[in-house]
Amino acid sequence: MRWLCIALLIGLLTGCSSTQLAYRQLDWALVWWVEDYIPLDNVQEARLETQINSLLDWHCRHELPCYVVWLDNVKRLAMQPPISTADVEKRQSDLLGAIDRLTRQIHPTATQLLASLDDDQIEALDQAMDEGQEERREEFLGGSREDQIRKRGERTRERAERWLGALTSAQVETIQAWNRARGDQTRIWLEGRGRWQQALMDSLEHRQAADFPQRIEQLVVNSSEVRGEAYQAMLAEAQVAITRLITDLINQSTPEQRNHLEDEIDELQADFEALACSSGEVASEDSDA
Repeated sequence: MRWLCIALLIGLLTGCSSTQLAYRQLDWALVWWVEDYIPLDNVQEARLETQINSLLDWHCRHELPCYVVWLDNVKRLAMQPPISTADVEKRQSDLLGAIDRLTRQIHPTATQLLASLDDDQIEALDQAMDEGQEERREEFLGGSREDQIRKRGERTRERAERWLGALTSAQVETIQAWNRARGDQTRIWLEGRGRWQQALMDSLEHRQAADFPQRIEQLVVNSSEVRGEAYQAMLAEAQVAITRLITDLINQSTPEQRNHLEDEIDELQADFEALACSSGEVASEDSDA
């Protein structure tokens, strides 16, 4: 699913000194993740493990070299402020391209697994997704609106500090202003997620139909369309806003913060470069992520 791709990719690009270990354990970690939602039988689990290993082999050989190049481009950009929103948009576009490639690579595996589910497994999946949706609703929409805004701001500040270190007062105010302008973004995101889950369950009722692969492709590759017009409008607005936020934070950065960012990127690049992949042709050094 597309949100799994995004979680996987963003997780790798926001990793720490354990990135190499985490990547090498992704095979069984992804199987465990699936089994948190669907109790698999032995045949399904064995097939999924084989498919995930093939997926990770492709990803390591063809995508990790692109991430190294992408990080190098980000580093060169951030080290020479002031930067423009167009500069950031280009790097974001490269990252979204990597997500799309990963999404399309996962699609056949997801389709085959979903088509193999029996009624009990589908009921378990439905229940697990409902529970997950409720947990997110409590986490992100629980409490007063002021509490929600404060928590969202804290999460954003923590992510910024992960890359830049201690923030300046101007950067803190920039994040606060960005946060206050987000409106009902979280609610719309959750509603869109719920709409996507319902569309998945509707598609699973027809999992033996000839058009089932096309239904799943629409859910996986074009998920924003399934999530509704409000979600699409929110996503477009959010992308513009996060581009502006990143641009402002980099332009407000101190030399010490840029050194911190450079160190973080260098460490992540070294982890990716150290990962041993299977033999095969890798991406060109001139490729973008």
